[in-house]
Amino acid sequence: MIQDGILFHNKDIVHKADFATERELPPQLIIAIPLESKALMTYGATHQLRGCRFHTSDPIVATAIFYARPDMVQGAAKAQVRSRSIVLSLSPAWLERKMTGPQRERFERVFSHHLSRVDWSLPPHLGQIAEALNLTSSQNAPEMLMREAFALTLWESLMSNLQQISQVCGQRHSEQPTRLKMLLRDEKVDHMTLADIADTLGMSLSTLQRTARKELGMSLQRYLRERTLQQAKAKLEERSLSLQEAAEHAGYSHVANFITAFRKLFGYSPRQASRHVRAHTQ
Repeated sequence: MIQDGILFHNKDIVHKADFATERELPPQLIIAIPLESKALMTYGATHQLRGCRFHTSDPIVATAIFYARPDMVQGAAKAQVRSRSIVLSLSPAWLERKMTGPQRERFERVFSHHLSRVDWSLPPHLGQIAEALNLTSSQNAPEMLMREAFALTLWESLMSNLQQISQVCGQRHSEQPTRLKMLLRDEKVDHMTLADIADTLGMSLSTLQRTARKELGMSLQRYLRERTLQQAKAKLEERSLSLQEAAEHAGYSHVANFITAFRKLFGYSPRQASRHVRAHTQ
């Protein structure tokens, strides 16, 4: 325990044999940071989480899962699999003490039910600190202070992410559609090049990219790529497309590349899509 109500657990192990474990967790907010792991963690029989970084240059993704009531967590891994991760457990009492009025409103809006989940990419400096802290193991005062500072900074990162989610939701209701957003409503955009889109809007490519970043919060390429992956995910959940067909729908000629991109965006394999949605509706 690094602070009253905060548990910090880090590991860097190679499993010597196949293993499976299961235990019940009390109400809390879990923040899991898989740094490198092929071990599979299942939270409340709903969320399956394993490390999905394919290159060390990829951003580190943190996952926050809210246990509103006691529920299970399961872990499983094959022999010789390496697991590197950091997990924080924040108690309900700590959350109650820590949150201000606006923070509490945003928290309760996003974590509105048992096993609500939020994923977000850590800022590069926070990812570097996570990697460094995962190498520590002693209980001396300097390392304990470093862990406490990291936990509080991670909490602020989550709060900042929740604020962004609230702002985006608010903008969706209040903004008038721009020319770019109106064009993006047309599915034909998925089959247009960036040059075609720029010509249609009467913009240069550089102006188009600046406009996209301002209005969408990301590059247009990323927006379109994630949109087609979202569409493929919906088709897989409906079981209306095979894996090969979903990959082609999302613009991937190789299924392996589609699986990689899908897992990086959603945190689980496209083969698990139908099971994932069933778990949410049970």
